[in-house]
Amino acid sequence: MSSYQGLDHYQLLNIRRNVTQEEIEVAYAKMALKHHPDIAGDSSKVQKKFAEINIAYSALSKPHARQDYDETLTTPERIHEEEVISYSAGSTSTTTQVSDEPADSSSTSEAQVHEEEIVSKPQAKVIKPSSVMSRKKLALIKKQARHLLKDGDFWRASALMQKAAIAYPRDIDLRKLLAKAAAGRGRLREAVEELKKASEVEYFNPEIHCLMGNMYLRGNQILQAKTSFLNALSWQEDYTPALEGLQKIKDSAKKDLPWWKKILKRD
Repeated sequence: MSSYQGLDHYQLLNIRRNVTQEEIEVAYAKMALKHHPDIAGDSSKVQKKFAEINIAYSALSKPHARQDYDETLTTPERIHEEEVISYSAGSTSTTTQVSDEPADSSSTSEAQVHEEEIVSKPQAKVIKPSSVMSRKKLALIKKQARHLLKDGDFWRASALMQKAAIAYPRDIDLRKLLAKAAAGRGRLREAVEELKKASEVEYFNPEIHCLMGNMYLRGNQILQAKTSFLNALSWQEDYTPALEGLQKIKDSAKKDLPWWKKILKRD
């Protein structure tokens, strides 16, 4: 169970326990955008909340992991009162939002008075939650990122796609572009991690496994590269890029042989 204010993972994402997987994706995008340090301020409190949101999503985004987590829940479901972190000029203020069910008139009145007090203070600024990024904007970001990658501007491309990855964590094309940007910056391990996230969505996609194999090859991790190419071939036995990857491994192994073993191999 999450440690943040005693909330469980569903409450952290501000959703009921009977929601669909698609609704979990949408809820995570909203909460991650609202509490991202770039939006809410880079304080320790914001970082903790953002980390908790990501932990909650990790536990609920995979059906089998979600089922295991649900079995640990013993407390009844309750309304989530979310503490929204607002940021202005380096200071942090908080308000409380009650979701789903309306409270009685007396509590509503108190909440309104509390909100008026916060807004009236000149040093406090209440930031409205960001809306979920549209598919049209996502497509535009990916188009711009491709141009930047083509020009070799891997750092700007990576920075451009970060918020899109929060809004659309399961977008395959976006993960592949992020992997390419990471590889361009020499971050091969980061590139592999991006491709692993893509493979969690489409494990049957041979292209993803093959791209992963090429990243391992660049890092001289031959065993992992071979495994990735074989995974690609397990889904499409005639997948040319994977066959070419295995051939590269064989050719590299021959070059590393001592001269007398090369002669024996030839015979």
